[in-house]
Amino acid sequence: MALLEVKNLDVRFAVRGGDLTALRGISFSLDKGERLGLVGESGAGKSVAAFSILNLIAQPGYIAGGQILFEGKDLAAMSERELRKIRGNRIAMIFQDPMMTLNPVLTIGTQMVEAILAHRNISKKEARAIALDRLQKVQIPSPEKRLDQYPHELSGGMRQRVIIAIALLLDPEIIIADEPTTALDVTIQAEIMDLLLNLCEQENVALMLITHDLGVVSQVTQRMLVMYSGRIIEQGPTREIINDAQHPYTQGLINALPQMGEPGARLFQIPGSMPSLKNVPSGCPFHPRCNFATEQCKQAMPEYVRSGNVAVACYEVANLIEQEKRMQEAES
Repeated sequence: MALLEVKNLDVRFAVRGGDLTALRGISFSLDKGERLGLVGESGAGKSVAAFSILNLIAQPGYIAGGQILFEGKDLAAMSERELRKIRGNRIAMIFQDPMMTLNPVLTIGTQMVEAILAHRNISKKEARAIALDRLQKVQIPSPEKRLDQYPHELSGGMRQRVIIAIALLLDPEIIIADEPTTALDVTIQAEIMDLLLNLCEQENVALMLITHDLGVVSQVTQRMLVMYSGRIIEQGPTREIINDAQHPYTQGLINALPQMGEPGARLFQIPGSMPSLKNVPSGCPFHPRCNFATEQCKQAMPEYVRSGNVAVACYEVANLIEQEKRMQEAES
């Protein structure tokens, strides 16, 4: 049994004029110690998927259907009291901006100790010792001094290390990292991702990494999900997808990487933009931007087909697989 299993999850936002659907029947799983990447442009639904797992969707958002099974128990059906025992304890989350996560009027040590005491029946002295140990694990210099400092006294990279230390405080089984390096410069980004990867490997913690950076996903994750307009359109082993992407959208994301272009040439970009929740196209939501779109693509969302170990929701890929089967049958 998978550690985490999401089944047919629907998330909607209640607004005037009718509900807007942010996630449409997404399903995936995460095993213990596994590293999973969620990629896609802004507005694809990555962060909504992450927040849904811990039922942190703020009103007017709500989970409209599906299951979120953690060790076989449905998180979507739990009360707020039951969820508090899991949030930050067994499933931890690293948010995009550490300055928005840390309380500016409390010291780092106070915030870390409070998080521990909310879930453990131990003394403040013992909790402070755990906090100090986690700061040492994330390689913060002078950790004793940092415990008594305020967030604004730390650099951006050190604040992000503190957030990772807080996520590790209670030895969680899963860490959800929502674009954890967005606000950092490139060299610090690399350090933070290396640190996160090493810690997850050492502690055998499952990692769900939400990002738009395919370079990071290719280096850190073992499996990846490609999201578009609230749907998972391709999923499978990271290496297979990066080396031989099947869906036209995934191909476009990879071709848009700077290293894929010729020196001095214009960078490739996918025409158009992600549709808003108010104007999601019928059928495959990517068809207005797709060079391979047919009338069939406009009528209904395609079912998943298997291409090796990769599952893809695309009529073009399905047709190519069918043609290949027919050719093999004809040859035999």
